[in-house]
Amino acid sequence: MAAVVAGLARLLQPAMMFPRGESGCQGPAPWYLLLGLRLVALFIADGPWSSASPDLVCNWTLVEADIRPFCSALCFNRRFLAPVSSVWGFAFLAALLPVGLMGFIRAGSQHQGKAVRGADEELTDIAGVSHSMAAGSSMATGTIHPLPNRATARTNMVPSEPKMSSHCTWPSMAFSFCVFLLLSMELVFFWVVVSLQIPLVSETTFLCFPGADTCPKAVECALAGQADKQMALWVLAFTAFVNMAACLAYLLLTLGKLSQCHRR
Repeated sequence: MAAVVAGLARLLQPAMMFPRGESGCQGPAPWYLLLGLRLVALFIADGPWSSASPDLVCNWTLVEADIRPFCSALCFNRRFLAPVSSVWGFAFLAALLPVGLMGFIRAGSQHQGKAVRGADEELTDIAGVSHSMAAGSSMATGTIHPLPNRATARTNMVPSEPKMSSHCTWPSMAFSFCVFLLLSMELVFFWVVVSLQIPLVSETTFLCFPGADTCPKAVECALAGQADKQMALWVLAFTAFVNMAACLAYLLLTLGKLSQCHRR
């Protein structure tokens, strides 16, 4: 797990850098930064939880030494019915999907903006050439005619379109949908960690019922490193809370700007 986390960190390091010439809050860079926070949390949580199965200690005073590993494995499987560390990895991979879509949407929006600016510059050059030719013709004939400036010529050449705020376009709406999708995933992950995983390590001891004829009917067990395992889970829950807060803040700001767009 630690090797996988280190590899993903090196993979995402260029993406987490804020791009030049762009406002960081308008691009996917902050979301990659939040994924980097999750990577650090996964690296911290991997230490205490990498030895969860050997850390299970039970009271085998009346059980033969040969069958203790078998009964211990049964107790571990009954205690941890749902996966623990695998859920963390799946949640991280799921969060990569909307964040990656944010990058594609922002890149497409920037490409479209560059194309529009290039067309505007071309129209401006054409209007300037027309302005110069008309001025030369007026000087040759000795007559002076009022000439429209470049802004007027550009306005006459391009049909008027209603101005729309950048927050009302479809790329911004798609970006907001990705943020909402990320919020939903983080909410589910937060619920799994707090409601399902943390209670597993909250009890000091618990009764295990192996359910095998060779094992005792009930045995008292404990999980070593309980405090470290609890802290690792709370760190993951904290990262999910930070991601949810960032998503909610972005969505609330976007809703406020959309309301301003509809009022115009």
